[in-house]
Amino acid sequence: MTTPDLDLDQATALILRQSQATPSHSHPLLTSCGRLCAHPLEASMAIPHFRQSAMDGFAMRRSEVQEGVALPICGEIAAGTTTLPTRKQDCVIRIMTGGMVPDWCDLVVPFENCQEHSRSLTVERIPRRSHIREIGTDVNKGQVIIAAGEVITPGHMHLAATAGAAAVQIHRRPRIAILCTGSELVERNPLPGQLVSGNLFLLTGLISQAGGKVVTAVTVADDEHTMSNILAELPEVDMVITTGGMGPGKYDLVSQVLHKAGVTILYRQLQLRPGKSTLFGVDKQTLFFGLPGPPPAVRVLFHELVRPAILAQQNAMAPRPAALQAQLTANLAIRQKGILNLKGGILTLHKGKALVRPAGRHEAASCIILVPAHRRCLKKGELATIHLTES
Repeated sequence: MTTPDLDLDQATALILRQSQATPSHSHPLLTSCGRLCAHPLEASMAIPHFRQSAMDGFAMRRSEVQEGVALPICGEIAAGTTTLPTRKQDCVIRIMTGGMVPDWCDLVVPFENCQEHSRSLTVERIPRRSHIREIGTDVNKGQVIIAAGEVITPGHMHLAATAGAAAVQIHRRPRIAILCTGSELVERNPLPGQLVSGNLFLLTGLISQAGGKVVTAVTVADDEHTMSNILAELPEVDMVITTGGMGPGKYDLVSQVLHKAGVTILYRQLQLRPGKSTLFGVDKQTLFFGLPGPPPAVRVLFHELVRPAILAQQNAMAPRPAALQAQLTANLAIRQKGILNLKGGILTLHKGKALVRPAGRHEAASCIILVPAHRRCLKKGELATIHLTES
């Protein structure tokens, strides 16, 4: 069965339509950093939930104080005090930053604006500001602290804990199987003629960064029977990623093995380089990505096609790569125009400008440079569209 050749945007849209969120569950807030929030988290109490002093000073009623007139000191409130002094007419209370301000006080005068005597106080200058943080100044009760699909940050964790949360709803990490095909591949100690399966380690790291969980990672010989057996014995997974075996050669078997296993192939190649030797399919809710063998192509296609699917399975707000413009600091030439080319790049910031250059053969790309189909060379100094590999 033939499938249409899609461009990058069409392929990404197709993949995201097929990517269903994994089940959600309650997870301790303390270990939630970096996960994606499954459902909006609302504050169960306001921040602050009591009237707080924003300064070290004296709490009082504004109507009862005059500059230069002494007032008696009738108590003290430290941070953490839960029992307040009894109110007395025309008196002030020493209070520390974070202390609970009594309801009858509407002003905190900082120490530096006062002249303290043995048991009384003279206010030398009455401030315009109250220096009181009212209930809900930062967050109101019921206000959404973390939206569904947001990555949970340390700042979110602080607010959520302060607002009374101990747990947050997150999606289960997508379970992913990696099958690196090639009879020449071994996981360690290669003999002459053999290669270490670097894609196995590359994909394991990339999947972990995207929030997925690798449940199986194996190298598979170029043998249809062996590949079919391994595929049939996989545990229940949300995604299967294969590398290699995507060309028209004698030992390129991935497409036919997946087809015989009942996988519906939705595309077999893309209007994209690298990407002409790639596929995407589904079987029930499991996604199948067939990637080429060269690690640079695996890295680029993972960020453009696979990572958005892993993020979508965790209900991410914006699963697609973030795009921006960066100035090239070196020429970038490709072999052939007529098709969108993706090249790994190194992104830096200098004097407020985003700068990018092509990544070297042994450099880990920090972005992807998009070379339009009608261009064969992007020149130093011009602006290029790039996709961030983490966003």
